[in-house]
Amino acid sequence: MVENSVGDTALQAAELNRLAELITGKNIRLPGFFTGQQFVESAEVEDDVVFVALRSGNKTSRQYLNLAELQAAAGSVEQEAATPATGEDIFLIVEGERIRLAYSFDPYLAVSLSGVRPLPHQLEAVYERMLPQPRLRFLLADDPGAGKTIMTGLLLKELKLRGALDRVLIVTPAPLTLQWKDELFDKFDEDAFVIESRSIAVSNAWENYGTCIISIDLAKADEVRSRLKAMRWDMVVIDEAHKCSATRSGEDVKKTRRYTLAEELSAITDRLLLLTATPHQGNVDQFNLFLQLLDPDIFADQTRARQLLSGTSSWFLRRIKEEMRDLKGRRLFSPREVMTQPFELKSAELRLYNEVNRYINEFLQYPSDGRKKASVALARTVLQRRLASSLRAIQQPLPSPRPHQ
Repeated sequence: MVENSVGDTALQAAELNRLAELITGKNIRLPGFFTGQQFVESAEVEDDVVFVALRSGNKTSRQYLNLAELQAAAGSVEQEAATPATGEDIFLIVEGERIRLAYSFDPYLAVSLSGVRPLPHQLEAVYERMLPQPRLRFLLADDPGAGKTIMTGLLLKELKLRGALDRVLIVTPAPLTLQWKDELFDKFDEDAFVIESRSIAVSNAWENYGTCIISIDLAKADEVRSRLKAMRWDMVVIDEAHKCSATRSGEDVKKTRRYTLAEELSAITDRLLLLTATPHQGNVDQFNLFLQLLDPDIFADQTRARQLLSGTSSWFLRRIKEEMRDLKGRRLFSPREVMTQPFELKSAELRLYNEVNRYINEFLQYPSDGRKKASVALARTVLQRRLASSLRAIQQPLPSPRPHQ
């Protein structure tokens, strides 16, 4: 009985492989699908099923099919009619090729097909700095309000029109996931799928979409991170990328889980785009570790990193608000004027200032434990800022004086 069972299993596996090979590349009909599917490829056979990839339009899904389903699919292969093409058929073929190659004649094709009127600095970033790169590893660090979402959408649209992108992952803080989805749909007609915790349990829920959006805190979970790594991403975009930080302590590098996530995603994609308005936190080592997300080997040396980021860099772009102009050359933002206003504290104000500082130094001393230093530093800063704000602001967090006995 054991031998017969083994023999039956081997025959069934051979039949599964034969049918899968027969319908590879063909259009088939499957129960549960409203439209025809193209049988792209088959993977390993397990027991009495085979793992297959199906394509409908620009979306790819993966399913398990058993022997009966494969036999039904083989019987539904759409045969090509051996009839001569009409003039209308030829026109449609030529027109389809013209549309497919339209980017060769219109250098700003995505602009023509999008609901945006990009500004000069946005066109420069997309069409001069990022689009020409065959392997994109880029840090876009313009000031807030520059339109980094619009620049990203234009880049995705152009690359998809050229057939260079199929699957895109956008990692962003949780409050911005729906904003990204709405912006991509309204301005670029791009239907993105927001990956949520409830959709993680459904294996194919987010594999059928070309563009997926996920919050960074959901993505950093071990189970989710491993599943993201197992998939193919043609491009990864990380918004508010400065949140992916690491610090150096002597020879050791302490990586946050967000940094580990970005590091692993960077290793599995050819195109990585980091978006942030605050790339440098004032710590040279921390900034250099941040740059290593782009390429750990090239940015291993700080001196070389400074050279690569100077001038017209293929890795980095930062424009401040004062540099941004509209199509007529006018400033987009009002000029910022920074000046120091000297003032003198009155005697009562000076006494309050000294007493609050004495309280801070007495009760909020820096501990020897490094993990608590950051919390103490934050508390000291908050109290000093409240002191500079108003009497009411500093009175609320401080303990009330004890009445005299």
